[in-house]
Amino acid sequence: MVEGRNVLSDESTWVERARQGDEVAFAAIYDRYQRPIYGLVYRLMGNPDDAFDITQDVFVKAYKGLGKISPEAELNLSAWLHRIASNACMDVLRRRKIVRWLPWDPTEHANITPANDSDEPEQNLLSHETREQVQAVLNNMSEKYRLCLVLREYQEMSCEEIAVVMNVSRAAVKSLLFRAREQFREIYIEMERLGSFSATSAGTGKRGRGKRGGPK
Repeated sequence: MVEGRNVLSDESTWVERARQGDEVAFAAIYDRYQRPIYGLVYRLMGNPDDAFDITQDVFVKAYKGLGKISPEAELNLSAWLHRIASNACMDVLRRRKIVRWLPWDPTEHANITPANDSDEPEQNLLSHETREQVQAVLNNMSEKYRLCLVLREYQEMSCEEIAVVMNVSRAAVKSLLFRAREQFREIYIEMERLGSFSATSAGTGKRGRGKRGGPK
C-alpha cells in the first residue's frame, strides 16, 4: 500500500491529481475500484483469466483517458469506469461471437434485497434459483438485457449509473429493465415447461473452474 492513499477522499481531487501525473492519486482510484470492476468483468466474461487481463486493460484505458474525461464523468467516476469495462467486455465477446456468463451464486448475495417484493422468478433469482438455472436463462437473453440485469442486480447500480454505463437515458434504462425482467420471466417459464433446467444441471454440475485469481 502506497502511503498517503487514505488521505484522498474526494474523487474529483483524485482525478485532477492523477491527470497531473500523481501516481498516488491514480493508485487510490485503482485501490477503490479494482475489485468491483474485476467483479463485473468476471461475471460478463465467465473466467478469471479474461477477467484479470481485461481489468488491467480497463485501468490502462482509464489512465490514458483522464485527460479527456468530461465534467459529468468526473463527478461519477464509478459509472465511467464501469462503462469502460462493459464496453471492453462486449468488444471481446463480439469478436469471439460468443456470450458466456458466470452463474449467479444466490448464497453469495443472500443479503441483497430486490427492488420490490414479488413472487416472479426474475425478482427472486438472487435468492431462490440455482446457479445453473440462472445461467441457462441468461444465456438465452439478448446481450443488452443481460448487461442491464447484471449492472442492476449484481453491481447494485442505480438507474442513473446504468444510464451512464450504457450510454442511454434514464428512461431507456427503466424500459430496458422492464423488458429484461419480462424476457427473463418468459424464458424461465418456457425452460421450466420444457424441463430444460434438469438437463442443464446434469450437464454443468461437474464443470471445473480456472484457479488464476483476481483480487484478494
